[in-house]
Amino acid sequence: MKNFWIIIGLLLTTTQAALTQQILSARDGHLQVWGKHMDSALVAESHQLKMKLNYETAEVEFRVALKTFTGNCDSFNVLTRARPELELFFKGKMDVPFISTQDHPTQNFKIEGLLNLNGKEHPVTLEATIQHLFPSTVACRLSANFSFLLSDFNPALLQQGFEDNVEVKLYETLMKRVNEKN
Repeated sequence: MKNFWIIIGLLLTTTQAALTQQILSARDGHLQVWGKHMDSALVAESHQLKMKLNYETAEVEFRVALKTFTGNCDSFNVLTRARPELELFFKGKMDVPFISTQDHPTQNFKIEGLLNLNGKEHPVTLEATIQHLFPSTVACRLSANFSFLLSDFNPALLQQGFEDNVEVKLYETLMKRVNEKN
């Protein structure tokens, strides 16, 4: 009987911890990509960014399917539609000792992690800003910038006229607590 109460106590403790964990997800995520194709500026964006931010572990992850991008370059648009299964996936950790949600200051920090595209992973660093909003239907607004080399993921694209350096911006990503509705 004593073991029964110990097990019940442990279950209640882990349930309580899970309920209080601060996990946020993107309610409204946008991502823009800048590059060049044949010496012309290439701009593409997706409004289907999926993101999760865990305050307690300081982990951030996001993903976006390449087929959700629309751009000003036909070669890019054809490429994203030709491989609908491809997605850009990032998982990393915020370089902050804590996220303050009580006094809601704007915080600037780095997020170090791995970017996965085309089945290949490479380290990237995001320069991020988080602004807490209250009272509001969203918990915070997250923005971030980073760049990567296209040749790290698909060198053949350079021979098709795409420039190696790609700039990415996650902008005005509105985050809500996972257990909240819109």
